[in-house]
Amino acid sequence: MAAVATASSAHVLTAEELEELHVRLATDLSLNDEANMEAIVSDILAGREEPVPQYSPEATATRDLVQQQIDVNSIEVWDNLFRSIETGQIDAVTQFVKLGLDVTSQHPRRMQYPIYHAVRHSQTNMMRHLINLKCDVNVWSTPDRLLSMPADNERQRTPLMYAAEQGNLNICKILCESAFADPMLIAPDGQTAQRLAARNGHKEVVDYLPANRGGAYLRLSCAFPILTGSMLIRR
Repeated sequence: MAAVATASSAHVLTAEELEELHVRLATDLSLNDEANMEAIVSDILAGREEPVPQYSPEATATRDLVQQQIDVNSIEVWDNLFRSIETGQIDAVTQFVKLGLDVTSQHPRRMQYPIYHAVRHSQTNMMRHLINLKCDVNVWSTPDRLLSMPADNERQRTPLMYAAEQGNLNICKILCESAFADPMLIAPDGQTAQRLAARNGHKEVVDYLPANRGGAYLRLSCAFPILTGSMLIRR
């Protein structure tokens, strides 16, 4: 059996140093019948005397550029944030926040909130992360559109409405039970989360959400704007 020396200082190693220790022990044991843990730990700890700088000049320059983009509320920095959200890069989003980007605000061109974008891409962990960053789950976002088209403000949706429309019961539960999403909100076109779920055949979501019969006049006015306009004139 291989004899491995113990080292009382092993508990002070970082996670990366412990991983290096395990690799070196395995290497030594594969080549010999003995591995000296004490010597390996001492060698690893000695490497701390000249630590590698946390940021390279290139990384520092990139950070400064991002900081400048945040200061002027650049579209580019928001596009990068949204790409990080849709690919689930929590560390990148955290870095944006540390540099001062307000993730509780809307993307200035898309008119969507980061929390809505996370729900749209079914990024559950990212959604939880944004909720922990105090993002409001009851905000209204404009659905995606072509840049040449005007904003469809009548079809604004909350994150819960989008999740219900897509039939994502898990996200609906998280939003309602952990983040106090309001299932009784009515969109400008008269739609509700439950109605959107029903329209798309998502029975489990319909059964989960409370009944909401509001918004009838708004739905009518969107479907027949001339008719409802004349009704208002008569009044």
